[in-house]
Amino acid sequence: MIVLTPIDGDPRIQEFALRSLIITMVDRRGKIREVLHIEKHEAVCDLCGGLMALTKKELEERAKGYAVIIDGQIVQVICEGCRKRFWG
Repeated sequence: MIVLTPIDGDPRIQEFALRSLIITMVDRRGKIREVLHIEKHEAVCDLCGGLMALTKKELEERAKGYAVIIDGQIVQVICEGCRKRFWG
């Protein structure tokens, strides 16, 4: 099941929006080649990279973003523009 929920409704979702991004690159044999750890200092859209909030307080008060939840796990946060573009 896929669910779309506003970020400003739940502190757990807000925490996910500010969590660091970890990218793991794997070769054809399944061996890890490189791991990138990217700190997020603001909440950004995972699809377009657009800014949603600069601080945790701003994220709690007026963020216009959404979390995409698949089978009970948050997979990404998206901005209002991407929600309109991809979710109708």
